Amino acid sequence: MSNLTEDDIGKPIYTAEEHRIGTLRGMDGPTLYISLADDIDPELHSDMNISEITGVKDRGEYLAGAARASVAGVTDEEIHFWPTYAAEAEHESVTYEEIPEQESHDDPSEL
Repeated sequence: MSNLTEDDIGKPIYTAEEHRIGTLRGMDGPTLYISLADDIDPELHSDMNISEITGVKDRGEYLAGAARASVAGVTDEEIHFWPTYAAEAEHESVTYEEIPEQESHDDPSEL
């Protein structure tokens, strides 16, 4: 577990690949509250183990939630998540080029 303290609130949070996830806005026990970056990659967002909505607001914005265990390390300037909590690579077990497209059936009697 990281050495995260109240002094770390306001620091940017990054993936293991150095892409910004957002900013730490608060903590409550095992939960981190994060203001997600506006320009976050949608593919990254879908692979993050982060709740999109919590009941906590900051500056009128609902914050996302993440487990405190997602933090790999903290520096004087930033926070880094473990790759398992914010993966930017496509899932290795799937070859996306090989997924067949579904056929479209305009005539329901063909189903």
